[in-house]
Parts: sequence; structure tokens; C-alpha cells
Amino acid sequence: MLTALQLEYEAVRHHLKGVREVELPRGTLLDVGRVPGLDWQVALAETGPTNTRAALVAQTAIEHFDAEAVLFVGVAGALKDDVHLGDVVVARKIYGYHGGRESVDGFSSRPDAWESAFDIDQLVRSARRNEPWIFLPPEQRPVAPPRVHFEPIASGDVLIGSRDSETARRIRSHYNDAVAVDMESHGVAHAARMHRTVRMLAVRGISDFADSGKAASDASGSQQTASRHAAAFALRVLRDLRPTGRPRREQPERPAVVVVSGPDRDSGSAAWTGRPVVKVEEQEYLLYEGPGDLLHESRDGEVVRRQAVARVASDRTSRGSYVWLRQVDRERPLPGSAFDPLAALEQEARLCRDLRGPDVVQLTRHGNTATLALTWPADPKLGHPRGTLHDVLPEPPSRLDLLRLRSVVKGVAEVAEVLERLHGNGFSHRALRPTAIVMHRPRMVLRDLGLATVPPRQGENAGPYQAPEQRHGSADRPGPATDVYQVGALLHRSLTGRPPVPGLPAYRASAPVPAGLAHAVAGALRQDPAERPGVRALRLALLAAVRELSVVPAPSQR
Repeated sequence: MLTALQLEYEAVRHHLKGVREVELPRGTLLDVGRVPGLDWQVALAETGPTNTRAALVAQTAIEHFDAEAVLFVGVAGALKDDVHLGDVVVARKIYGYHGGRESVDGFSSRPDAWESAFDIDQLVRSARRNEPWIFLPPEQRPVAPPRVHFEPIASGDVLIGSRDSETARRIRSHYNDAVAVDMESHGVAHAARMHRTVRMLAVRGISDFADSGKAASDASGSQQTASRHAAAFALRVLRDLRPTGRPRREQPERPAVVVVSGPDRDSGSAAWTGRPVVKVEEQEYLLYEGPGDLLHESRDGEVVRRQAVARVASDRTSRGSYVWLRQVDRERPLPGSAFDPLAALEQEARLCRDLRGPDVVQLTRHGNTATLALTWPADPKLGHPRGTLHDVLPEPPSRLDLLRLRSVVKGVAEVAEVLERLHGNGFSHRALRPTAIVMHRPRMVLRDLGLATVPPRQGENAGPYQAPEQRHGSADRPGPATDVYQVGALLHRSLTGRPPVPGLPAYRASAPVPAGLAHAVAGALRQDPAERPGVRALRLALLAAVRELSVVPAPSQR
């Protein structure tokens, strides 16, 4: 759930229980908790004003939590006289009203509009008919219940303080069915649109009439009232929300509403987040925070998965030893023919031993819980766990560092060697990302074998390193070619500072990047898996590029 202002944030935050703060890799802070009476845990962020800021925060949160839906909650100004203070406008359509062409003939609009999905449309209409204010505390319910308008709104970066302003006249002329105006909804809608399965809804309480009386309305407490009403109706819609493609009577599998872990149920073993020590049999592990997904907990239906970098607590030396600790907790027995995630973790341990992957430190299974600890390299001087590829990849804008590029290409080639052995045994990793590769200087190593022992399915490995066949669920099932794409995506990030963006042209190199490296990256990122090189051919191309980069003169020598 996203809000633009603090008072809007507080209106939603008031409903959350068991709240903890989560920091995303780029510093965005969210409160994560649950709402009594709902099946979902909710992550709540304050974006600040303007569509651009709202889009950036929404995009980051969607990718981090692999969100299924985003609700944008807050206040708006009314554009129609039949919409009153305290009413709620749910956006059936959102216009970006700045789109157009200005010429000597005046302004010609070029509409950019977002429309709600059909299932969300039906949920809103149902919620409006059936107990719409059940989440509004009785003491806060007005004598005359507020009305819910399911109508279009206009969104832009101009704060409208007069209905006679040029912007207000433009909205009436070109978007005359809009009943309210705000400054953020269009940005959130754009962020959600980039993810095919993410549903979005803007719920706006009316706090003013977009005129010169705004200050007086705000001073009377209209923003607080409007925020409370918007938050309450948003939660009412959320109560009936179910994941895409599943019957409403079933429990959801994936996160919803920028969620952290899906439905909140009691687990057979305690959550790791917020705990410093985890005990597995007689062994204790001290958990470490880290960027990205290095301390993470997620839910997939009846299965809870946890992972973290941890210190072996029984090692009392100053430097210590570290493990990559993963646990799978299955809440109920599975039918005999069903995929067993606990057995998959055990199979991964066997593969690690057979294929010279990460060393297995501990493997346990008791009842419905399995735990696997793999060696995590330590820095012998500092006594800390080694960092990951995430720590050395550049951020845009940045100059190309050839020394760093050579190190990354060499390390990724070493990882490709393990992938080659994995593919030769009929498996594929399918979850390569910067935090999945550990800097075990002078080499790089995989932290685990990813999804190798898990059956492929649409939507797996969500995020910027997801291959097209994982994202779209095409006839080409994820497999070895998926690993090749993800290796290419990591190299694209090392060259440009950004992961590849679906739909944009393939990477084009400029001096002094070796032509062979540029060709290898472009080939690995082909949309059709059949057109990508095999992992062995890619590895050999990377080793050739390492040799070329070794003879590139330093900047001072050119």
C-alpha cells in the first residue's frame, strides 16, 4: 500500500498490527504488518508528492516484494459539484492530463489513460454494495455515510488551487468525465503497468474542491477525515482480493498489495525476520542482515521459505565461520503425488556434493521442516562474511571501470563452469541475480543451486533478472537457456549499470569494450531461448574477453 503524505500514511498505519520496518536495497523504508480480519500482510510506504516520486517508489516495492497488487491510498480534490468532502473516489480510469501537443493552434490532448482490471472493477462494485465501511471504527463513522464514486480521476504534477486556472479548464475540456484530481496516481499506475500480473487501484478521499478554499478545508481537518475513509474502503476491497487465476474461496499463494510474505498464518517454526539467533538441532546460527534477499522470508501457499547469511555460533574464534542457511517449512502434509519442497532441498544438498558446488555444512529434516546450511566464504582479515556480486556492480551513471569489468567477467565465467556441470546432469539454476554469486576472492562462487530441484513455473524468479520464458509462461519452459539469459543480464548490468529492460534494444558496445564480449552479451539476451548460445560457448567467449581486457592499457597509458 502506498500513500503520498504522512497523514495518509498514518490513516493506513493505524490498521496495522505487529509492525516491523523493512529497508529496500536503495533505502526505501516500509512498515510491514498485518490487518486483523485479512489474509494478507501489507507493506506500507510513503512516496511523497508528484507522479515521478510515486512511480519510483512503487516500482522498487513491486520488484522487491514480487507484489501481486498495489493500492494507492490518500486524498484528492473534487472536480464535480456532486462529490462532497469525505466522499471516496475509486479510480475506474486515471488520466495523465499533461499528455498533449502545444502549438499556435492551442493545446491538443494526447490521452494517456489507465483503466482498472475487470476483476478489480467487480471487487470495487461489490465492496460498495456490501458493508463498505466495516473497517471504519464506529466512533469515526459519520451520521450520513460517505458516498463511494467509482469514476475517472485526472493526475498530474500541478497543485490546482483554482477551478478557473488554465490547468483546470484543460481538464474540463479534454477529460470532462474526471471527478477528482491528484498528483501521484498516474505514476503508480505506470509502475504497475510494467508488471503484467500486478493489479493496481487508486482510492482517494475527497479533502477539498481543487479551488481557493483548499487551505480552509485542510484546516478544518478534511484531509484526516478523507484519509481515514480512503484507508477504510481500500481495506474493504483488499478483504476480498485473491491472487490472479485462483478461485476466491482458496487461500492465496503470492503476495498481495506490496506484501512481504502472503497470508498470515501460524507456522510450525518461528519466523527468522527480527530474530538474532536460529537453533537447528544442537547448532545455533547468528543471522546477518544484508542487501537484496540475503535475509528473506516468503510464503507460497502452505510452504514457508526462509534464508539468511549466518555465523556458526558455536565457533568462538574471533573470525568465525559462516553459512548460507535455508529452511523450508511445510504447514500440512501433501498428497502422495504432489511436489515435496522438503525433498527438493535434500536433493539440492546431494547435487552440491556430486557437482562440487557449495559445501554442505548441515542438512536436517524433522517432521514438516527441512534446513540446509551451505558454506559461505569468510574474509580472513576482517572476519566478516564475504560480499556478493551486488557489492561490486556499478550504479548509473558511472564510468566504465575496465579493471572491475575484467574481475566481474572472470568471476561470472567461473560460475558458468558450475552451471555447465549442472546442465550436464539435467538441471538448471534459473535464479541467478547479483546476490546469488559470492565474492570468494580471487574467484566467484554460487551461494546455492537456486531453483534447480524445483519444477519450473510461470512467474518464477521475479525481478529484473527474470528471463522472458519465466515471465510469460511461453511454450519454451525455463531451463539451461534461462541460465544463459540471466548470465547475460548480470553482464549487462556490469557494462551499463542497469539490468536489461524488456522491449528495449539489445546491448550495443562502445570502445573499449571487447567486441566479443558485446556479442556474447547480446546473444545471451535474445528473447527466443533457442537463439541463445549454450553455457559452454558463453563461458569460452567470456574467457576470451578476460584475455582481451588483460591487455587493455590503463587510462594513464593512453
